Amino acid sequence: MDRPAFLTELHSRFAVPRAVLVELVERSSAGRVVTVQRLISGDENEVYRVSLADGSVVYPRIGIPGTPAGKPRWEAWAMDRARIAGVPVPAVLAVEAVENGRYAMVVSEAPGRQLAAARPSLSDADYLEVMTDLGRVLARLHSLRMPGAGVPDDDETWPDPATHRRRYLANRMADCEQLGMAGLTRDESAQVIALLSDAPDLPVSDEPVLCHGDLGDEHVFIDSHLKVCGLIDWGMWSAGSAVGDLAAAAISHDDTSFAAIVAGHNAGSPTDPAFWRAIRCSLVARLVANIGWYVTSGQTAMLEPTGTTLRRVLNDIAATR
Repeated sequence: MDRPAFLTELHSRFAVPRAVLVELVERSSAGRVVTVQRLISGDENEVYRVSLADGSVVYPRIGIPGTPAGKPRWEAWAMDRARIAGVPVPAVLAVEAVENGRYAMVVSEAPGRQLAAARPSLSDADYLEVMTDLGRVLARLHSLRMPGAGVPDDDETWPDPATHRRRYLANRMADCEQLGMAGLTRDESAQVIALLSDAPDLPVSDEPVLCHGDLGDEHVFIDSHLKVCGLIDWGMWSAGSAVGDLAAAAISHDDTSFAAIVAGHNAGSPTDPAFWRAIRCSLVARLVANIGWYVTSGQTAMLEPTGTTLRRVLNDIAATR
């Protein structure tokens, strides 16, 4: 199954009644609903674009059935922390239960233009200017120390970094059992396992910082001056390392764009072998996790391209030893 088919099938299983949605939006926004458009885009939330009579737009995001009740509340908490640090995030208008144990978050629309939509109209130089500013924004985000690692447990306690690292590694080792389905050989799988076992620079840190975790251009909004004016979709936030969050950006950007992000962040030199090794080890862990999820969820069409990317990262690590 490819990803569009997976998302269509997944979202066909649930839908909040329109009356419930309208009541939630009108109460939280103090506006009158004019149009409601469902967006089929994501594994964790039922999402709508709702236009109001005053011309504004809000986005209700309802956790799919089985999502922990505390997840949207902690997402709102992370967004609030980011806002305090000067990171532009949408306003959270409501976080509350809607039906059958499902929780909703209502957020305002981000200002400016979505970078993914604006990209065709930007010159390469303009795009790199945006990437540099994105690096600056991420540096502000990564200045925030967190009370623990990962995300809070169901009982709302934070794992300590050592405990979280053990869990993280155990989960990635379990995912390694699926690497053959992504086309990796036994030798390549052994390389992955060795990197996961030995690398101290996986995206789990002794001093966790706030991380966004999903830094594709569809989640970045820019103003007319090519400044980042909004970061949206905080569903994959966590307390981790700056290197790990930068690796999330590296997945979505080519080397030139990523170098601009690093320059803005001032995290390290993109020509420093130690820095690149840290990024690539983090990429290995993220790609292994993606393969595990694609197998579990039946998104088999995603396995070969993800395996190809993982093989390229392994070759890059081997070439710089």
